[in-house]
Amino acid sequence: MTASIAFIGVGNMARSIFSGMLAGGYPADKIIGTSRTPEKRDYYHEQYGITMLAENDLAVDQADVVVLCVKPAQMQSVVEEFADHVRGDQLFISVAAGIELDSLAYWLGRSVAIVRSMPNTPSQLGAGMTGLIANEHTSPAQKTQVSELFSSIGHSVWVDDEAHMHTVTSLSGSAPAYFFRFLEAMIKNGEQQGLDEATCRALASHAMFGAARMVMELDEPISQLRQNITSPMGTTEQALLSFEASNIDKIVAEAMMACVNRSKEMAEDFSAKKD
Repeated sequence: MTASIAFIGVGNMARSIFSGMLAGGYPADKIIGTSRTPEKRDYYHEQYGITMLAENDLAVDQADVVVLCVKPAQMQSVVEEFADHVRGDQLFISVAAGIELDSLAYWLGRSVAIVRSMPNTPSQLGAGMTGLIANEHTSPAQKTQVSELFSSIGHSVWVDDEAHMHTVTSLSGSAPAYFFRFLEAMIKNGEQQGLDEATCRALASHAMFGAARMVMELDEPISQLRQNITSPMGTTEQALLSFEASNIDKIVAEAMMACVNRSKEMAEDFSAKKD
């Protein structure tokens, strides 16, 4: 039997997930979304054919799986509003950054299956990477169900220690912004050398895309892929030597740890305050 899935909040990530599900053949009549805005409810119903409701508790009542797609600062109040409607056989999935499993469990008020996810923005194109961790009440079948759900927007990996979700954030969740910033710098320099912005963007972005494909599809160490295009005394070597002179490993490590530390602070800020 196909599970009924409710999306509490229908922002960009929710839309990415359920549009991917629909494209993969998931029945629209098994997908529910919630929004307090009548215009948004009408739009999503007309555009995607899914059921749209104004009240979160009504959506939870009808769902086998509940995907929590609200902002971290709103999560506690939203969950506590429908907590009385939670059933023990349901599966809850959070896509909110910084909200830990224990906090979600405390607000839900029952021993239920909970999965915390960390998707990234390429999910909008079906090219996302999502980190996942489940609580002790989540069965292997439910984990498979979650993996299948996130396959609609790209790939996913499971971790066993929730502390590693901070690392997932620095490696994947926030990482597209790193690459955008690197591209910005490359394009800016290309323009300074006389090329137009469109040409610079095409050259740099396709180079990055192709390099990423090589890493994913070729069975060679990344260091070897780098060496394959680094001729002694060549142009590539000079660029790489410049990176090394600036201590690129230190720059990247400091940036990633800044991301990790902020992720830890958010987890503390949004943690459930238990009596």
